[in-house]
Amino acid sequence: MKLLVLGATGATGRLVVDQALAAGHTVRALVRSPGKLNARPGLDVVAGQASDPGDVTQAMTGVGAVISTLGATGGTVITDATRAVISGAATTGVSRFVELSSFAVLRERLSAPAKLMAGTAMAAMVKDKAAAEDSLRASDLDYTLVRAVRLTNGPATGTTEQLPESATLRMADTISRADVAAWMLTALTNPTTSRRSVVIAG
Repeated sequence: MKLLVLGATGATGRLVVDQALAAGHTVRALVRSPGKLNARPGLDVVAGQASDPGDVTQAMTGVGAVISTLGATGGTVITDATRAVISGAATTGVSRFVELSSFAVLRERLSAPAKLMAGTAMAAMVKDKAAAEDSLRASDLDYTLVRAVRLTNGPATGTTEQLPESATLRMADTISRADVAAWMLTALTNPTTSRRSVVIAG
C-alpha cells in the first residue's frame, strides 16, 4: 500500500516510516524540512505543511491511507492537520486515516497524578488533540484514533495491550514508540478498528 505519513520527522513518525518500508509499503512523507529525512527506495519526501489543506490534499492524491503521528505542545496544529485530511478526503477519495492521539484526552478515566499532568504541563496538547478527535468523529472518514499511554523510546516488545474502557489510566502506564508504530500499521487493514478510539499500552 502507498501511505501518506504526517509527522514523519518526529520520534514516532520516523519509526512508522521505517517499519512501513520494511513491510513493503511505499511511503510519501509530507514534511516542513525534507532534509531531515534520508532518501531511500520507496520513500517520497514532499515539502509542505500538514496544517495546510492544499498541501495535504496534493499529498493525499494517489495514496491508499494516511497515518498521522503529529505532536505539538500548543496551538492548533493537530486540529488543523486533521481538518486538512478530512478536506483532502473529499477531493481525493482517500478515507482510511489512523491518527495518534493521547490517553490524556480521557480526563474522566485518569488517575489523580495523570489528571494533574493533563491539566497543567499537557493542557495545550490535550486541548488540541481533543478538538482534532471531535472533528474526526464528526466526519465520514474510516478513522482509527490511537490513544497511546505515555510514550517511551524503548525497543519494540511485540506485545501491545488494548485497554478496556473501564481501565484507570496512569502516568506509570507506558508503551514504546516502536510498538505504537507497529500497532498503527497493523490497524490500517484491521476492520475491527474502523471508526474506533482505542487505548493501547505496552
